[in-house]
Amino acid sequence: MVDTPTIFSNRYQVLAKIGQGGLAEVYRAQDVALGRLVAVKALRPEYVADPAFLVRFHREAQSAANLTHPNIVAVYDFGQDLGRPYIVMEYVPGRDLRTLLEQNGALSVHQAVDIAIQVCAGVGHAHRAGLVHGDLKPGNVLIRPDEQVKVVDFGLARALGESAMDEEGELVWGTPAYFAPEQAAGGNVLPATDVYAIGVILYEALTGQLPFSGDDAEVARKHLYDMPTPINRVNPRIPEALSAIVDTALQKKPEERFATAAELGAALVAFRDRAADHTGAYDLMPVASPPARSVARWSLPWAGAPVDWVAMTLGFIAVLAVLGLVPVYASVFRAYARPAVIPGVPTPTATVAPGQVRVPDVIGMRVEEARRVLESVGLRVEVTGQANHPTIPALAIIEQSVRAGMPVDEETTIGVIISQGPALVEVPSLVGRQEADAQAELRQRDLVYETRQTWSERPAGTVIDQDPPAGSLVQARSLVEMVVSRGTQVPVGARLGESVLLVAYNLPRRDYQAGDLLHVTLAWQTSAPLQRGYSVFVHLTDADGRPIAQHDSLPAGGERPTDRWPPGAIVQDAHEITIPPGTPAGEYWLRVGLYGDEGRLPVTDPADLHSVDNALVLSPIRVGE
Repeated sequence: MVDTPTIFSNRYQVLAKIGQGGLAEVYRAQDVALGRLVAVKALRPEYVADPAFLVRFHREAQSAANLTHPNIVAVYDFGQDLGRPYIVMEYVPGRDLRTLLEQNGALSVHQAVDIAIQVCAGVGHAHRAGLVHGDLKPGNVLIRPDEQVKVVDFGLARALGESAMDEEGELVWGTPAYFAPEQAAGGNVLPATDVYAIGVILYEALTGQLPFSGDDAEVARKHLYDMPTPINRVNPRIPEALSAIVDTALQKKPEERFATAAELGAALVAFRDRAADHTGAYDLMPVASPPARSVARWSLPWAGAPVDWVAMTLGFIAVLAVLGLVPVYASVFRAYARPAVIPGVPTPTATVAPGQVRVPDVIGMRVEEARRVLESVGLRVEVTGQANHPTIPALAIIEQSVRAGMPVDEETTIGVIISQGPALVEVPSLVGRQEADAQAELRQRDLVYETRQTWSERPAGTVIDQDPPAGSLVQARSLVEMVVSRGTQVPVGARLGESVLLVAYNLPRRDYQAGDLLHVTLAWQTSAPLQRGYSVFVHLTDADGRPIAQHDSLPAGGERPTDRWPPGAIVQDAHEITIPPGTPAGEYWLRVGLYGDEGRLPVTDPADLHSVDNALVLSPIRVGE
């Protein structure tokens, strides 16, 4: 049984459970180190032993942590506690768009467009970083009280061009109501896939209903083959210009939609700005048009105005003249005005043929940075795959299709492979194995180990606990902590007075019932003859230090027990204590020390133990019901 910590990793104090999904549960928590509220997303207990879910969860942390944008929920930390992997994220007060729609129904044009613009800004940033969200829906759009929008849950984000299916051919990505047709068909994903989902969200926000209804299979089929009713027919108050934008976003073919969320956002911003300039005239056309293939659905801003055909003809001739000179200007500019050094671009060592450029070195760059560098010399970039890399961080480029410095034609597309970060290693099950065997297994898997010994009824040298737990997926060379039994003998090394050592103690068990007999053996050593005799006391106390039972080594024949301890020898000193009948269930403590006629012998060095009133506090024991 996997428990939920009340404080994750001694830092994130759980305050309340605020949500859950099919894969994880989300808690509001306090970061006690920094004094701020955070959201802790913990993998559901039933999935912690499944490597596939662990990979997906770890991937979410990596994907989201590499995205920094005001409209994306920030990821602060990733860890594991009590067997549950967790992600620490920015806490966003307020509500999600799903809750807002359930409470209010359709939103105003102003509110719906403003939310969509912010979603496009965040998702557009992910597109520039080479990622597609793939599961955009109202539940993943958070809205703060100040109306700032945050996109969350990049757990299934994939690189551009990946399939919507897993290796077994199962469709695992997205939510059917917001599927793009290529998702429903299990095809490759593109930024336009997210554009379609944003179009569905905008449709629902403006009309109060989804474009298609039915069970999941039926809805997926409709996304593939059916056209939705235009939103301005569902709600005649929606401006035609806004309806055209949504219509473009919901085209079946990705190439007929806006190419990226940023393009969709630009069209929405243009619509909003034009509407703001003409209060109440929401049917005016936006200043920006969608892709050229869709212009027929948009009105020309100047349609119906008087036209000066002489001026237009002269202007057209002038434009043709200028356009004819553009190639000449471009060649001159590239030859003489290019900066001497561009980051990532190798300095030419020989003249290249006309119409060719040298390929920059983009290894180690993010896709967005590589695109800027390549486009600056007239080249294009395409993500063609992903692979693990031991040193290059996730989402950075590890390979390019044309070696840096090679000449290629302008407008050539350079394929790049991006890093998935270091390969993940599955942590083996170590509990119950001997320490040496467990260490050999970890070395074989290229994992680093650290050992801590503790009291246990298990045979000495047996691994009794581990962190991370078995089945966890970690990077190579990650640290695995093992807790190893040292048996029931606990070394101490505490000093009393000048010359008495408590070398160790042996406690055969720690769990008892009221009325049981408790045995403990103390190992003493004196480094010199004692000037006075002392008796040994062993007290069983409650948490407040009040004794409930005790056993003392009393004087016999005028001698104190320590009078018979030969200097240098280790003396085994056995004690028995009866736990009183009726003792309440709970945790109790053993306290030991020496006393004589002048009181207790002072504890001068408690070593690893705690000292109270010149008594050494040993291991706790538990009394059950």
